Amino acid sequence: MKRRATLNDIAIRMNLTKVSISKALRDHPDISESTKKKVREIAEEIGYRPNLIARSLTSSRTSTLGVVVPKIAHNFFAHVVAGIQKYANARGYEIVLTVSDEDAELEKKHIEALVSMQVDGLLVSVSMQTKQTDVYKWVKDLQIPLVFFDRYIPGLDFNSVAIDDQRAAKDSVVELIKKGCKKIAHIGGYDHVIIGQQRRLGYEEALKKQGIDPDPQMIVLGGFGEAAGYNGFKELINRKVEMDALFAVTFPVALGAYVAMREIDSTLIDKITVLAFGDSGIRGIVPYPQYYVDQPGMEIGQMATEMLLKEINGEMKPVGHLEYIPTRFVKTGWDFPLLDF
Repeated sequence: MKRRATLNDIAIRMNLTKVSISKALRDHPDISESTKKKVREIAEEIGYRPNLIARSLTSSRTSTLGVVVPKIAHNFFAHVVAGIQKYANARGYEIVLTVSDEDAELEKKHIEALVSMQVDGLLVSVSMQTKQTDVYKWVKDLQIPLVFFDRYIPGLDFNSVAIDDQRAAKDSVVELIKKGCKKIAHIGGYDHVIIGQQRRLGYEEALKKQGIDPDPQMIVLGGFGEAAGYNGFKELINRKVEMDALFAVTFPVALGAYVAMREIDSTLIDKITVLAFGDSGIRGIVPYPQYYVDQPGMEIGQMATEMLLKEINGEMKPVGHLEYIPTRFVKTGWDFPLLDF
């Protein structure tokens, strides 16, 4: 039977100590990038796999990261998780993935469970129901590293990685206006969720910038999923709103709005220009927004994980730093972005 590869095998190959090899696999700042790269290459070549139990006993670390997402059957969050896993695995960490399903109480239970499992750090995107911050204050009191991604809670001094939702929404809606749309409705999320608030503010800012007064009758707030889009569009019709364009807070909201259009009057699909925040990655199965804001989920996941590992290794402090990842305004079917934000 083939012998299991060990740290010592890599150390002998590279003429380094086992401590140095262990640090390299942990992405420790004491080790140069070139050495880390060579160590990872040799580890892959000889099939080395870390013994997580032994490592946790000797270092008080488990080499695991806890992840909490509001949804997993969602193109954006699926890409974020892929980015987290890729970055973490390359540096010797495994992830423990949990899904809150947009439930604040379940989110709290997941965080408590992950802490009890002694994960080395947490990556969290809050649910649309989350208003209480007690569990996050508890995590901070325990001095457990935590980084928010996409949906964050301001004022808690945790570092976060997101996109500049307000600016991206503003610039995208301005582009719609420049293309001739004047009566732009908005189906938004909730203001207590940062992305809902920021995207609505960006929408209103764009209208004002182009000399259009925001009309409360043109705005419906109700969530981030298909049901919110479906019900929101029907509410706009009930209000007898005249619109030539619709800005949807997420792609699922745009999809729900299309379902409502088809029920009410299928010609509306061709009459109303739709801008969605986010993309499904699927073409040709359902009506598709003419424009969308591309959210780089993989990059957000990788950046959030990089930030978390820096906190774990003492290279960065949780000071409420917010890192923005650039977005793109895309016309469906085009192979290049119209704008970089």
